[in-house]
Amino acid sequence: MVIRIQARSNDDGTIFLERGHPGILSCPLVASGRIPLDQIEVMYWYFPRVRDEDILISYFLGNIAPQNGIPEGVYNINGNFSLVIENVTDSDEGTYFCRIKPKLEVMVDGHVTKRVRVSPKEPFPDVTQCTERISESACEAELPSDIKKPRLTCIVRDTKPAVALRWLLEYSDGDTQLISDRFTVKPSAYSVNTFTTSASIPVIASYVDTMYRCQAYGDALGARNGSHVTVTAFYTLQTPREPGY
Repeated sequence: MVIRIQARSNDDGTIFLERGHPGILSCPLVASGRIPLDQIEVMYWYFPRVRDEDILISYFLGNIAPQNGIPEGVYNINGNFSLVIENVTDSDEGTYFCRIKPKLEVMVDGHVTKRVRVSPKEPFPDVTQCTERISESACEAELPSDIKKPRLTCIVRDTKPAVALRWLLEYSDGDTQLISDRFTVKPSAYSVNTFTTSASIPVIASYVDTMYRCQAYGDALGARNGSHVTVTAFYTLQTPREPGY
């Protein structure tokens, strides 16, 4: 007899791990506290199915060993009985299964879904018209006054999965007003299997300083979901030429 329990790391049960870095997948049977650590006698981690030929690594009465010809160091099982992946790659995406035999109990199964994340490089979001970066979340954009229809373009490059963008007006009291939540996603040109998101808006034709906020959100941002940059946009005043010039 085998009992099955599904992981719930977030709303859809998915864990995101950063590509090119070590990653850890917790077994829901242990993370939930259902099975105490000191009661585990045997454990197997499987991918992508629960079959003998898909065992990645095993734990048996204190001994940890890779299985099916997998070299040492590719996977490990830590002190919390989580699966340690030494180098996360795109091919690692999918559902992982943990099977545990507690003392004096039947074998129990759990599973967790893993997706690969590629975080954007700093700074982000980036507004291409910014002429000076004031801080991590603020910049200035000096716009030539001879351009009839100036625009601001916000970009977040090379992420996986793609992020979403929205533009807001930002007022001096901190309030904001949504301008646009439309954006374009394209495959990145220089980073494999990543995406670049951009969003463009027209600038209000006024010589009064105006603040715009570009906000980015999505799983690729991790703890920095909702990051933004406030752009103070102003026009370059053209000095009238004297007669004869």
